[in-house]
Amino acid sequence: MSKPEGIFFTQETVLSEALERGVHKWISRPDITKSDDLMVVQVDMPPGQGHSFHKHPKMDEVIYVISGKAEQWIEKESKTLNAGDSVFIPKDMVHATFNNSNETLSFLAILSPATDYENATVDVFDQDPWKSLK
Repeated sequence: MSKPEGIFFTQETVLSEALERGVHKWISRPDITKSDDLMVVQVDMPPGQGHSFHKHPKMDEVIYVISGKAEQWIEKESKTLNAGDSVFIPKDMVHATFNNSNETLSFLAILSPATDYENATVDVFDQDPWKSLK
């Protein structure tokens, strides 16, 4: 991969992807920044949506809530996170994020390292014990 260069992102230039669980605004990803050290995405998750139980076998993650309320799971424990709250999730730990409120949940997901980002997420929501939790 070529050497990363500094990049400014504006609301008009950031790469946005509309996924079922919300709009993803990519701030850093190897194909965008040429950095395989860091992935950063802002997720705007509508009410009733979520990213069900999954893990990142090779990446640590920090989730930082910008606005709204997140029902955040780490393994079998859940906690409501409000604006300004965050969570650290070590690599290979099962977790999930849901928006059960009536307002959009906006958060940053910061993951590292970003190597093999295309295969970075392993869904486990259809496996025991995760399928019985939510």
